[in-house]
Amino acid sequence: MSELKCNLVEDLMPLYIDDLVSDDTKKDIEIHLAECEKCRKMYEKLKRNINSYIGKNINLNEEESEKLKTDTLNSIGKYLNKIKYIFIIFSVSVAVGISLLGGGFLSTIPWVIIIPFVLGLLYDEKIFILATVIVANILFTIVMENGFLGVWTGFYFLICSFAGLFLASAIKQLKNK
Repeated sequence: MSELKCNLVEDLMPLYIDDLVSDDTKKDIEIHLAECEKCRKMYEKLKRNINSYIGKNINLNEEESEKLKTDTLNSIGKYLNKIKYIFIIFSVSVAVGISLLGGGFLSTIPWVIIIPFVLGLLYDEKIFILATVIVANILFTIVMENGFLGVWTGFYFLICSFAGLFLASAIKQLKNK
């Protein structure tokens, strides 16, 4: 005799059909289905509905199929662009922040050159990278309340970022030869 109640078997039925239950649960459900006519009918009906749903083919003509592919690829591209821009903004902001807050030569040069260099290797968004350097410098200057220092560091960071992007472009050109 089955230890499972009908309502529990009904809840587990979709998982049982998809073979997502443990072996012990599967055995208990099979015992219950052998004994309970109501649950067995429900199982057969559910199984038929799933099989008929899986058996349906969606027929698209070539134009609809291409439009679906294009729309899907466009939405994936937009999502990847958002991630790319967020990554650029975050990376450059961290580089500028560490450089301004670190205050030492070794904390400034590597971050402000290396981050644009790596971003230049990964992406072709040079203008966006430089604009992000300028905006991050302005924001950090406002927060730190250093007017003249902000102008000097902004110029300095821009030169360092140009150097990093130039190195990335040079490496990309060497790689393409």
